[in-house]
Amino acid sequence: MKKHITVFFSIMMFWVVSVSAGLNHNQHSINPSAIGKPGDPANVTRTIEITIMDNYFLPSKINVRQGETIKFIVKNEGMRRHEMVIDSLENLNKHAKMMRSNPGFISDSPNYVDMLPREQKELIWHFTESGIVNFACGYPGHFKGMRGEIYVEMK
Repeated sequence: MKKHITVFFSIMMFWVVSVSAGLNHNQHSINPSAIGKPGDPANVTRTIEITIMDNYFLPSKINVRQGETIKFIVKNEGMRRHEMVIDSLENLNKHAKMMRSNPGFISDSPNYVDMLPREQKELIWHFTESGIVNFACGYPGHFKGMRGEIYVEMK
């Protein structure tokens, strides 16, 4: 009986930590004034392919213009699971920290795609402000090398 109680308690603690991490993540995941907003597929102005390898993104530097809606076709050519998250560097750091404590977390945020090896997904984003928008893979051990920048040129 003690063993069953211990297993139940462990499952409940995992659930509480997972839910808490998810709620915390969603509180800081999107800052529309800094990074833009989800794009309308009917208004895509350009498609950019991004290849994810096990240690980096290709390309890792991207140029877009303010007001563009970009369809990113993201292909995981690596041997491990990866994600691509578009956000501010501050929020990406928070996300990577959260992923270290909850590596199984998968977001439903529109600025996020998660892929198994050889999987491909689309992320459509509308860039409303000029400046630098960042992207990264927050999985433990990936964040330091798997980052990129999107240079949003003023109209």
